[in-house]
Amino acid sequence: MEKYNEKAYLLIGLIMLIFGIVILIGSVNLYISVANIVLILMVLITIKDLFSLLIKKPKLDIKLLSKVFNVFLAFLAYSFSEYAIAIVPIIFSIYAILNAIVYIINFVIIKLNKSKGGFKELFKGLLYLTIGITFLFSPIVHLNDLLTILGIYSILLGFTFIIDYLEINHYFRLFKFRISLPSIIEALIPFGVLQRINKIINEEEYIKEEYNKKEEKTDLEIIIHVTNAGYGRLGHMDICYKGEVISFGNYDKDTRKFYQLFGSGVIFTTYNKNDYIKFSIKDQKKTLFIFGLKLTDKEQKKIEHNIEKIKEELKPWEPTFVKEKSFFKKNKKVDYSARLYKATRAKFYKFKRTKYRMYFILGNNCVTMANRIINKALKDSFKFYGVMTPGTYYDYLQREYLKKNSKVVSKKIYSKNNINKI
Repeated sequence: MEKYNEKAYLLIGLIMLIFGIVILIGSVNLYISVANIVLILMVLITIKDLFSLLIKKPKLDIKLLSKVFNVFLAFLAYSFSEYAIAIVPIIFSIYAILNAIVYIINFVIIKLNKSKGGFKELFKGLLYLTIGITFLFSPIVHLNDLLTILGIYSILLGFTFIIDYLEINHYFRLFKFRISLPSIIEALIPFGVLQRINKIINEEEYIKEEYNKKEEKTDLEIIIHVTNAGYGRLGHMDICYKGEVISFGNYDKDTRKFYQLFGSGVIFTTYNKNDYIKFSIKDQKKTLFIFGLKLTDKEQKKIEHNIEKIKEELKPWEPTFVKEKSFFKKNKKVDYSARLYKATRAKFYKFKRTKYRMYFILGNNCVTMANRIINKALKDSFKFYGVMTPGTYYDYLQREYLKKNSKVVSKKIYSKNNINKI
């Protein structure tokens, strides 16, 4: 598995590097030529699919009509190729506008909670919004600018993968700067890994293969959760320091709004880590990736300081089920927090102040809270740029795990197949 990863990093790096250089050199003319070739191929493929179906003499049904419609769309796209060519900058503009919305919502949340700052989020939001609107209303005019940005980004991303390959093979240890994949892609990385595991017939062998790099006592554990359904595909992230699990999330069901995108920010802590792992697997049908880190004394003190600062902002919170003891009643439907409490005796807290009084799945979420504890303490090892997701952390931790002299010294995978080993 590790050898496959090493070669994959090198191959992806070289492809991205070459791709970026070709884009910068070829620019708009190359893009238009490639786009026209793609449009022609679309026409040919849809015609082939239609004829393949007609040979079978099918009845007039939805399948036949859909093939005819696909041919029509392909010819339409080719006939208006100047508009079809604009699809890439339009997609980019929509992506930029969505990012703008996220940053502006984060700014509003900060101000609603009367917290300091937030102008960084506002600046980013307005910047993304300006870029998005500009590309949306004049995609062809700014096509060259977009290709330049894409080319430079691809080159930097290619260098990042190549440097990781060299470090994994112990050729040398370079600077910590790294370029991340687009946040949409990284958000789905844990789910992609889970799907790959599920395709392996003997999951137990996969788990053994990546179980431990070397036997070392770890000081900090980062727990990445992933499931096959709902928001679980995007993952969840916890911190475990000296046996205490710390998790931030939308755990107050009475405050959840807009399909659980918003709610009161709640932290729970528990020292029953093994019970929590078992609960997550049994109750939520999760697969957990646990990365162990070895820290210096200075880093441990900084972690402890960060945790203490967060706890100073908290006030105890008793969910309704705790007051009513409703989870002890048979045939009583209870929510996640109730089941968690019953399994782990977790303690729940809400924030007295700060922006974390409100949870936002794309802003004030499990990752940003965990990052408050980790990033400043491990600033020489963890340098992230862009939107952070559980996938961002998984991708980074997996690369560091494969390197000889990194802080990530262990990786464990827990699922229903090996729950008895916990």
